[in-house]
Amino acid sequence: MCSRRVSPKGLISLEGQPLFLSTSLGGWSVGLKPIAEDVMEVWFGRLLLGQVDLATRNFIRADIRPNKTAKETEKV
Repeated sequence: MCSRRVSPKGLISLEGQPLFLSTSLGGWSVGLKPIAEDVMEVWFGRLLLGQVDLATRNFIRADIRPNKTAKETEKV
């Protein structure tokens, strides 16, 4: 896992390109954990925030991931 500092505008630098996460994280660091060739998880401490698709450069929040299981959905 590597870490990145989030700018006041909610951006991190990933492979030399800016990627927007959230202005709420401005000034904090997040952890990036590779889970597949083109996908990284984004962590704030022990909290999974979501995933970054490196191919499309999109951040997908953990609460709206399309691959949620039925058990995860029932808890909400």
